[in-house]
Amino acid sequence: MKRLAVALVITMAVGLWAVSPSLAGKMLYADKFATQDPAWGLRSATMQVQDGKFVITPEKNTTQTILNRARVFPNDLEASCSVTFVKAPAPTWGSGLVFWAKGYNEYYVVLINAKGWLAVQRHVGGRYLVPVAWRQTDFIKPGAGIGNQIKVVTKGDQATIWINGQELISFTGQPPKGGGFIGFKAASGPAKENVVAFANLQVAQP
Repeated sequence: MKRLAVALVITMAVGLWAVSPSLAGKMLYADKFATQDPAWGLRSATMQVQDGKFVITPEKNTTQTILNRARVFPNDLEASCSVTFVKAPAPTWGSGLVFWAKGYNEYYVVLINAKGWLAVQRHVGGRYLVPVAWRQTDFIKPGAGIGNQIKVVTKGDQATIWINGQELISFTGQPPKGGGFIGFKAASGPAKENVVAFANLQVAQP
């Protein structure tokens, strides 16, 4: 019964973002998650492709970062995906799109949560930095079962964050030399697991 309920919510979320405008520029990579690309890793209890979604269910009180390690993307790019909190018992815990990733120990991530807040986090040298502090925005549609589109546009050391087609904020970062990986990050609170679904990943060169 629980699996059926999750599947129904995922199906509704897919409908919200099944038709998404393509990014400008040359398309470098797109994944509609019809099947699981082995570059994302093996299907497991916490990570699986289902109904056109890449679903991550981190264990309680943990975060899970997953990179596509098959492709190194140029630092100047446009990347977008939709994020749906299928279940959000910990609605303040953020999940989102990873970019400028040198590896699992060094990356940037645009995080949103089910309360309608956003932040940009950087993981480097065993520390978590926050180039964009948590802030609430009306651009994010809050709640479970609702899709929100994240887009990141990078050029040089500048990154601009778009939410649901609206430009939100830009910041200065330190992209990895030679390009980086793209991925996802999801988090669960201490009481119960969040279920986060990612869809329609696109990466283009402006």
